[in-house]
Amino acid sequence: MTKKLLTIIALITFYFSNAQTISIVGTGVNGWPPTNGPEITLATTDNIVYTISNLAVSTGFVKFRQNLDWAVNWGSTTFPNGTGTQGGADIPTISGTYNVTFNRLSGAYSFAGAATGATIDLWGPAVDAQLGYGGPGVSMTTSDDVNYSLANFTFTSGNAYFRQNGNNNLTYGSTAFPSGTAVASGPSIPINGGEWYVTFNRVTGVYNFDYPQIGILGSALNGWTTDTDLLTNDGFNYNVQVNLTTGAVKFRKNNAWGIDWGGTSFPSGTGTQGGPDINIPTASTYYVTFEPLTGNYTFTDLLNATSFEKVKFSAYPNPSSTTWTFEGNATMEKIELLDVSEKILDSVLPISTSYTLQNNDLSPGIYLARIHTATVIQTIKLIKN
Repeated sequence: MTKKLLTIIALITFYFSNAQTISIVGTGVNGWPPTNGPEITLATTDNIVYTISNLAVSTGFVKFRQNLDWAVNWGSTTFPNGTGTQGGADIPTISGTYNVTFNRLSGAYSFAGAATGATIDLWGPAVDAQLGYGGPGVSMTTSDDVNYSLANFTFTSGNAYFRQNGNNNLTYGSTAFPSGTAVASGPSIPINGGEWYVTFNRVTGVYNFDYPQIGILGSALNGWTTDTDLLTNDGFNYNVQVNLTTGAVKFRKNNAWGIDWGGTSFPSGTGTQGGPDINIPTASTYYVTFEPLTGNYTFTDLLNATSFEKVKFSAYPNPSSTTWTFEGNATMEKIELLDVSEKILDSVLPISTSYTLQNNDLSPGIYLARIHTATVIQTIKLIKN
């Protein structure tokens, strides 16, 4: 055996005899040493990056430690990825099977794999205005444990987190609204009061608070399973231009049959929950408007009408602390002021295309103006500050 080969063997022997042992411990695995099960060690090929495959993890807490001793250990507050610091906090875990990687020099760690049965809720004062963080969250639904959604829930103005498995120490947040990317242990999300359709990706953290989706569907369109979504800028007034054949249609919310509207009148009327199909007598291109708050709808035939001008109103300043001025391109026969529960607070008869309404006596918050003309009813969202 040559001298050079002996030197190499000696260096390899020295290297591995001085390699550090890295283990993972805690209630999320075999418990905290020395009182619980055997310590789970990770493998390494370079004494820097340590790994273990298909590790069964339960919901709990873990830390990494060196040489089976507490003298050197790493922890953090984030999961499934993060950077551990010396003597840091316990790492919260979620039940699942993971490929675990830990870098002894940088402290970076990752748990790669899908958690099983992970639940996500929205939790905080925006969900429960009275109990706040002392109250329960509102659960989101999922079909794949990755993408979660929440529909038909009305928030109050306030803050909230996305929370996993009801664990107050495992939250996701951001300062952005209505959309952004939530990070583990991030700040709470400031949410504007109102009804929102919420989506959240548990892996990427991407979230969105959108206006409820309103679709139109039926035998006069693409059948009874595929919605054509209407557009909205305020969550109250929806519209779409669409080609319809003779047949029937209905409006429904969030692409599901739990909440839908129908009516017997055409080309305009007031839809009711679970009402009859709306019959379309003539094939044409229609400009369709719909208000989910009131159920009011209109179908304007664009091909056979002699003229068409979209009725449109606006309110300014909005937000306002003193007055709102309403203006439009049609005569306002009546303006009703409502709170978000649809209670009528005031009613005036402007008989004009412009009108100013005082709001000095109102408390700060969100209100609705329901504007009536000879042909349509339109709703505007108002903010009193």
